[in-house]
Amino acid sequence: QAFQPSQAPLLVFTSGAMGSGSSKVILSSDVASIFEPGEKCITSAAFDEYATAEEFFDMLLAWFKDVKSPVDGSAPKALQVIDEDPGKEFTTVASWDGDTCRKAAYIYTIPNLPKTGDYITKKKVVYDKASLTVSDINSAGGTEEQKHLMTATGRILKNPARFEWFAKDQDGVRHSDAKAAKDLQRTIDDVFARLEKPKAAAGGA
Repeated sequence: QAFQPSQAPLLVFTSGAMGSGSSKVILSSDVASIFEPGEKCITSAAFDEYATAEEFFDMLLAWFKDVKSPVDGSAPKALQVIDEDPGKEFTTVASWDGDTCRKAAYIYTIPNLPKTGDYITKKKVVYDKASLTVSDINSAGGTEEQKHLMTATGRILKNPARFEWFAKDQDGVRHSDAKAAKDLQRTIDDVFARLEKPKAAAGGA
């Protein structure tokens, strides 16, 4: 289990469906891509009963801006959203307590953790609502030096609404395997939980 404070569904089990008993929308790994013939991706089950493609897209962008630790859901000690170009891109810069991360590193794999100072994770999110595509470029390190970790690409399809995703690591190796799907499933579960809250409130729940 890799600790990924960047909240990247980062990398990385065999082909099959993921998800816990509470997962509304199940992901499957190493599925033939609809967008890229000959390539593999992670794809979701249809989710029209829970959200439209556009609703999912909007909430996914909101999720990217609300950075939390994937281990315990805690917030970073500082969070900035910078270089925002509305309708196109933004970058999140999260600062995590370095001493806490170095202690956690005895249990979890924390990429490019500095020997001193705070741990900084950056995620540049580039998106296009017209085509319902989003890419996030992830890096991590100290305040002085950042190392590229992964670039992930997601696309939302319509009729039925579903999500297709893959990542390429720092060596350019493509990931759509079951470990990546297991990590991504937590993201998808969180996005649909967030989508459910306004509807529950509207229904008087």
